[in-house]
Amino acid sequence: MASRYLQINRLRIMRRGHTAYDQNFHPGVNIIRGENGSGKSTISDFIFFILGGEFDDWKDAASQCDEVQAEIETSNGKLVLKRATSSAQQPVAVFFGGFEDASKSVLDRWEIFPLRRSGNKESFSQVMFRTLGIPEAQSDGASNITMHQLLRLCYSDQRTPAMRIFRYESFDTQSIREAVGDLICGISGYELYEIGLEIRDKEKEFSKIDAKLSSLLGALKLENALANPASINAKLRELAAEKTRLHDEIENVDRHIDTGEVGNFLAERKAARARLSKQREAITSLEGDISEIEFELREIAQFQTFLEEQQFKLAAAQLSFDVVGAIAFSHCPACGKEIVTPDVEDHCYVCKESLDPDIEKARYNQIRLDLEIQTRETNQLLSQKNGSLTEKLSEIRKMRSQHKRDLTQYQVKYSGPNGPREAFLAERTNRIGHIDAEEAYLLSTLKVAEEIEALSASKASVQKDLDIKNARAAALRTTAGKRRTVALSSVSQIAAAILRSDLPRQDEFISAKDVSLNFKNDANSVDGTYNFAESSNVFLKNATIFSLFLAAMKDDAFYHPRFLLFDNIEDKGMQEERSHLFQKLIVEHATAFEAPFQIIFTTSMMNPALELQDYVVGPAYTHENRSLDLGIPETKA
Repeated sequence: MASRYLQINRLRIMRRGHTAYDQNFHPGVNIIRGENGSGKSTISDFIFFILGGEFDDWKDAASQCDEVQAEIETSNGKLVLKRATSSAQQPVAVFFGGFEDASKSVLDRWEIFPLRRSGNKESFSQVMFRTLGIPEAQSDGASNITMHQLLRLCYSDQRTPAMRIFRYESFDTQSIREAVGDLICGISGYELYEIGLEIRDKEKEFSKIDAKLSSLLGALKLENALANPASINAKLRELAAEKTRLHDEIENVDRHIDTGEVGNFLAERKAARARLSKQREAITSLEGDISEIEFELREIAQFQTFLEEQQFKLAAAQLSFDVVGAIAFSHCPACGKEIVTPDVEDHCYVCKESLDPDIEKARYNQIRLDLEIQTRETNQLLSQKNGSLTEKLSEIRKMRSQHKRDLTQYQVKYSGPNGPREAFLAERTNRIGHIDAEEAYLLSTLKVAEEIEALSASKASVQKDLDIKNARAAALRTTAGKRRTVALSSVSQIAAAILRSDLPRQDEFISAKDVSLNFKNDANSVDGTYNFAESSNVFLKNATIFSLFLAAMKDDAFYHPRFLLFDNIEDKGMQEERSHLFQKLIVEHATAFEAPFQIIFTTSMMNPALELQDYVVGPAYTHENRSLDLGIPETKA
């Protein structure tokens, strides 16, 4: 296959049906020169736009134009492109042929392509990628990799901060930058990018399922034996069989009751009454225990408060002793009379009693330790009592619940004039009522349990898909890493050589060895250093973009269009001689290759040695002779 390349042969800009700009370009280096503010950047923006750039931030003069036309050429032939400038998403009209044939064709042979894929309609990016021999996106997820994204690594403009490699845009993602950089470096296909999108979607799906599953499991409070639909259905069948048996016993009650049942009935009633009596006694005893514990807890709380107050008072008393003991009174604090007795060391200034500071400190320490011991023991006792209260409350709840059930059963079976027959029927009828309630509860939870089972299966399936995709992604990353290393090593070597060719304006460039390019983070560095003087940042950025192009010229495995557009060579206070040097480096390095390519750059500091017909495009623009001719000829009468 012939080397892929992209070049513009002719660019025409229209305003209300009249030509505002019309110039032929040539293979190789193309220089658009002129004064600052004469419209050079405007032409660069129009080139970016006609090649698929999503752009609508037109300057005043450019905003008066309404259409861009261009004849472009690739290794697969010529195309003519036509695009209205009314919005960044305007579709592109494509004619498969040259400008001359296109001008003779009004509608036939022109096809309209949207910038992005839409349904089954092919996009302009797909057309261009196929024409350039660059792998095209096969999925909707990877369709974000467009000509616009590709050109962001081929167009160095003035709007983008000097420390960024990609042309700046507001809505940008690391994954897209990495995918575009990998594509240009020759990492074929989009599988790694696509599988990354799929993994992200699967992880979102997994999190959603997991959250819903956790919520349902929290709401479904079943014992382990009834934690799945199968066990619930088995329990429902068991209850249905029991209910059938009970209905049969009710229907054939006389067959189950005989005269001997009366004695049994009376004995059972007496035993049931005794059991209820014992339950009431036990509940009363527990209530007494709980009341006693609650009373003790209140007393303990009061004692805790007392201990806290005593500790506070002790600290205040010791502080007072320390302060008062250091004051030499001249008058008695009680009666106000002057103290005339001479002061004696280690004696009270007022009453003259002997004072021993060590004894006083020991006394306070003893009291404090005693209070701390009492506090610790009180806290231990409080913890024990609280634990005991919790146990008693749990026990009385269970006992009251059991007593209530037994009392209900007793009332149904033994209260009133019921005999053995009536008790037999009441007992089974009561059990049927309980079964109905249990069935209703199980049926209501069966739906939730079935949903949990389905979600669990889905979760396992998604996890399996994630495992497969992560394994595939890891394998792809390994393969991509090898190619990325080869490509970026070549770029690094070329860029370092270009930096070493720079004028001695930046110390780090003089002996540069490694230029690291990180597509994901949109950054590059020289031997680990990232930031330099602004003009040096511009030089480094352009050297890096140019080196990516040169590496692609050497290695056909790159998917670079071998097209560059520079509109920032003199950005950020670049000195004239440094600009002349970079222009010279572009020409020297690029023209060393025989393979076709095109580089277009603008300059207001034209290197006189390059003022040749082989390089320049159009006249040198001035404020009087701008790039766009917006005058409209008068119509002849």
